[in-house]
Amino acid sequence: MVLRHPCTTSVKSIEKMALALVTTTRKLPPFFLSYPVGVRTNTPLKQVLGRPEAPGRLVKWEIELSGYDISYLPRTTIKAQALDDFVSEMTGTT
Repeated sequence: MVLRHPCTTSVKSIEKMALALVTTTRKLPPFFLSYPVGVRTNTPLKQVLGRPEAPGRLVKWEIELSGYDISYLPRTTIKAQALDDFVSEMTGTT
């Protein structure tokens, strides 16, 4: 059984989310250049990307994403969705 530090797991999920956003901007640049985009997330993605002491790849991604009009919005939870989110967060790959 492998136990992970909760902080490490959350950082990895934030990095995955940032990578997904960067990949999407690379595949759909006309859309991101033409319209303002709102990213709804329940993770502190903007705060992590904006840190100067962040790992090199996150700083590189922040510089790449700064060229687009992206706003990070808090994700509101629907009551029925809260249980699903809890189960998906608690069942991780080991």
